[in-house]
Amino acid sequence: MKNPWIDPDRLPPEEALSLARFINSRADIPDQSQAHAGLVEVLSPQPGDQLLDFGCGTGVIARRLAPLVGEMGEVVGADISRVMLDFARSCGGPAHLRYEQIDGATLPFPDDSFHGGAMARTLLHVENPHATLVELRRVVQPGGRLGILECDWGTLALDHSDRALTRRILDWRTDTIDGNNWMGRQVVGRCLAAGWARADVHVLVTVGRDATTTHFGSVRRCGDLALQNGMIDQSEYDGWVGELDSRLAAGLFFASINEYIVIACK
Repeated sequence: MKNPWIDPDRLPPEEALSLARFINSRADIPDQSQAHAGLVEVLSPQPGDQLLDFGCGTGVIARRLAPLVGEMGEVVGADISRVMLDFARSCGGPAHLRYEQIDGATLPFPDDSFHGGAMARTLLHVENPHATLVELRRVVQPGGRLGILECDWGTLALDHSDRALTRRILDWRTDTIDGNNWMGRQVVGRCLAAGWARADVHVLVTVGRDATTTHFGSVRRCGDLALQNGMIDQSEYDGWVGELDSRLAAGLFFASINEYIVIACK
């Protein structure tokens, strides 16, 4: 299946704008906000820092970083998508927050331009992760750090009575939909292979028990996509999704997934 996250500008304009709105609004969901706050905390930006938010999307992380570096610092949000950057700019921000469109392969910055950088749920959608990590290492100063947030769909735990069908649906989604969904477990190795001196990992387990988290919607979408793509039939779909809905209504829904925050040091 095509991955719309690789370059949203290839989508019809209304779909691209809808994706931007989704990304921006999703950041307010508690488990997403928790993960973003964790990334910023571990990166530990300081006043005066020059920071790069690579694959910034609608500027969710960049807007968290900007107040922490202050007026003497700067945050640059870089993304392949004009639609995402236009949306990011429409959200406002201080003068020391700016956005640049990049082609995804090379960065228009000199060597050692930044004290550090951030990348949130981007690497799984990048066509050449190794080249991207090498290029990011080039533009970060010696001693600088890159904070990377990635989830791993292979760690999704879901309580459901039909274990075999649950495995089939979730494994298919992990192997097929929206990029490299094992990226979370691969980030450390990929950073070291790209020449970063050290890669420290922090594990964040997010739990969903009701509709206030992203878990329920994401899991239900797995069933929708599996049906649409012929991986399950209507009867299997009705039974699987029906139980999810019933569990939610009864307060018995449970899902969890691992997110990995990796700090790569140059």
